Amino acid sequence: MLMVLLGVGSGLSWGVADFFGGLQSRKMQALAVALWSQIVGGIALLLVLLAWGGAYVPERVGWGIGAGLFGGIGLVCFYRGLAVGTMSIVAPVAACGAVVPVIVALVMGEIPSLLTSLGMVLSIVGIVLVSLTSEGAPDPSSQPRLALGLALGAAVGFGLFFVLLDQGAAVAVGSPLWAVGGARVGSLIMIAAMILFGPRSAPWPGRNIAIIGAVGVLDTLANALFAYAATLGNLGIVSVLGSLYPVATVLLGRFVLGERLTSLQQLGVACALVGVGLMSVG
Repeated sequence: MLMVLLGVGSGLSWGVADFFGGLQSRKMQALAVALWSQIVGGIALLLVLLAWGGAYVPERVGWGIGAGLFGGIGLVCFYRGLAVGTMSIVAPVAACGAVVPVIVALVMGEIPSLLTSLGMVLSIVGIVLVSLTSEGAPDPSSQPRLALGLALGAAVGFGLFFVLLDQGAAVAVGSPLWAVGGARVGSLIMIAAMILFGPRSAPWPGRNIAIIGAVGVLDTLANALFAYAATLGNLGIVSVLGSLYPVATVLLGRFVLGERLTSLQQLGVACALVGVGLMSVG
């Protein structure tokens, strides 16, 4: 039950962070939101590590850096995919990155029970349905094949992030927070590379730094909850629970922005909730 609570908590935290990060991205460059949120979240994590992290564990940090690099690549593919395609194609495919650690868990011999397996399937179906939106007529300038390829790249990137962060959290000595710290370093390296070698900059956000900083802290909290959940149970289950973030984002859009949920999205929320329930008792 604790594993389920931590896993769901990571998904909710990622979903809330994505929602408010998306709102800020409407006001300023997405790269700036990503950079400064990661920096503030990293500072908060550093303070926690200095206070309660215990001895420095290079192996945990190394796995975490690898996870952060793949997570950064996934994020780049995701946003680029949205730029050249449509949400109805990119978001559902990217959200299915949870399938990658499920496959890895099965290969490693972590066989879930029948109820848990059914819950995982329902949750993945819910994630896909919640991510679907009605976009109206397609943009004639869209590139559907490129968008699909980028969405698949995002799914693989997010999936490998889960797998590598789990490996860092599973190291026998030290706190899993060191793996989370490594992931933050890896993501910052990726974002910095995008800024240095790309056409865009990441200016100081000014008075928006408070909400952007909160986004970074929530993202860090989600990583920490996922890392601790991964030490308690099956990687595949935890990754599916962590991938429930679209549910939180869509529900916030409904209640904060007044956006209406489609029938498919309502069904997706129901599937996700039933799936979590089955995983908690399975």
